[in-house]
Parts: sequence; structure tokens; C-alpha cells
Amino acid sequence: MNNNMKKGSILVTVLIIIAACTTLVLFIHEKTMNAYGTVITLQNDYQGAIYAMTAVEALEMAFQYDEETYDSSSDIWAQIPPIPLDNGFLTVYMTPLNSKVPLAGLVSSDENLKERTENAVTTLISELDLTESDIYDLQTWVGSSDPTGERFDENSAPYSAKSSQLQTLAELAFIPSFKDEYKQLTPYVSIAGDSNKINLNMASAEVIKAFVPELEPYVEDIISTRETEPFKDVSAIYQIMGSAMQDEYSKILPYIDVKSSLFYIKLELNIGDDNIYYHLLVQRNGTSVSPVKYIEGNSIDYF
Repeated sequence: MNNNMKKGSILVTVLIIIAACTTLVLFIHEKTMNAYGTVITLQNDYQGAIYAMTAVEALEMAFQYDEETYDSSSDIWAQIPPIPLDNGFLTVYMTPLNSKVPLAGLVSSDENLKERTENAVTTLISELDLTESDIYDLQTWVGSSDPTGERFDENSAPYSAKSSQLQTLAELAFIPSFKDEYKQLTPYVSIAGDSNKINLNMASAEVIKAFVPELEPYVEDIISTRETEPFKDVSAIYQIMGSAMQDEYSKILPYIDVKSSLFYIKLELNIGDDNIYYHLLVQRNGTSVSPVKYIEGNSIDYF
């Protein structure tokens, strides 16, 4: 073999070694970056879990200083501003579950509550123009009407009724007639009942009219009155309705309140380019707070 051939062989060998080393370095770099990304994700998740539990502790402290017999949007816990962090910020959203229509009423053994809830959801579906959504499908899913077993819907797989109370509002996406529009309904409904009453200091006009239609003629007065001074007792509603409405007032008493015990805490954690969401359902008993459910999810409302 002449010198030129030897040099050519050596060059080819060197190039193969360089290519192999380059590939190995790139592979190691990719694995390192993937590992780094995993570590960052785990760190963010860990930080998020700490923030979530800190939010519960902060809420408990806020309730310890809350000596009022009512809850309203003027309370400290309802006005938490975005919290700056070293590399982002944390936004806390607090919602009493009884500021919405309680879907738990759909599976209630109380026929009056069940009918009221069905009518409220039907009203909301109509008002929101959710043309595809069907209250019967929802009733079948949670088991408040007699399911026929396995159901078949156009362009969807067969499904069976869940036959129990919703655990999260995300379950609405599994109901064919709700899956495309359920997010429009979630601002007005909650999964739990919280004594099956709505807080007149916190509920929107749409929720009040849907769940307590007897108050529809007085909704504007209710909203304007509570903006000036929150209702301290449900008897204040009687003053707005007038003595001539004693029977109507007595009828709605089981469905109205000015205090809340179940709260939905939604945490939005912005770290760098990441948006991480944590969802907590907490129960208040006096000044103490107990976590009921905890979910790491996306931006939709879960409770």
C-alpha cells in the first residue's frame, strides 16, 4: 500500500471516529438537556405543591381573622392580588362553591331540590345558547334519571351512565352533547352542594335567577344593595321582597345563604415560560380549613 492510500485510510478512520464522537456528544447533550428539563419540571411541580399548601395555610389565617357571620367579595380572601416570585408570579383565584348552581342537586333524594336544580341547569343552557347540550344527557350521566344502560350517540363511542355525583366539572367533557360547549357552563355551576344553598352575596345575577327564580324580579336590587353593603343575614332579602311575599320568602329559605363553607382555590403559577395550574377544594369549619381534593391540571375550572 502506497503512502497516499495509507494517508487516505487514516483520514477516513479519523473522520469516522470524529463522526462517532460527535454523535455521542450530541446524544449525551440531548440526554443532559432532557434530564435538565425533567429536573426543572420536578422542581416547578415541587414549588407548586408548596405554594398550594401555603395558600391553604394563608386561607386558614384569613378565616381566623374573619369574625363576620357572612361572606362577600369584600372579604380579604376574595381580593388576593397576584403574588410576585423570583422568576414569575402566582395568581390565586378563590370561589365559594355556593356562588354557583350546585349540580349535586341532580342526584338529590329531595325531589324539590332535584327539580329546582334541573330547572336551573335547563335555564342556564337556554340563556347561554348551548344548543347542543341536553339536560337529559347530564341527568343520565349522573344517574338522576333512569338510564337505559349503554347509550350510543352519533359519531361517538358508546358510554354507560356514571350514576353518581360529579367529582370534577371536567367530566362534562365525556358527555357527547356537552363536550364542545361545557366550558361556557362552568362559570355558573359547581360540583358540590354546600348545603344546597347559594350565597346571595357572591352569586351572579344569572345564577340567582336560574336557581331561585322567585327572586328574579328583585335581582337588580339584590346586586345594587350588596355592592353598598353585603347582606349580613338572609332575612335582609325579606325586606327587599316585602311582607306581601311571605310565602315566597318561606319557600326559598332552604336555598339561600350568606355564608360559605366549601371553597375552590385555583392557583396559576407562571414560572419562566411555563404556566402551571393547581386546583384545591377546601372545607371550612369555623376558623379551620381542611383540603378535600387536590388536582394538578390545566386552566379549566375543576370544581
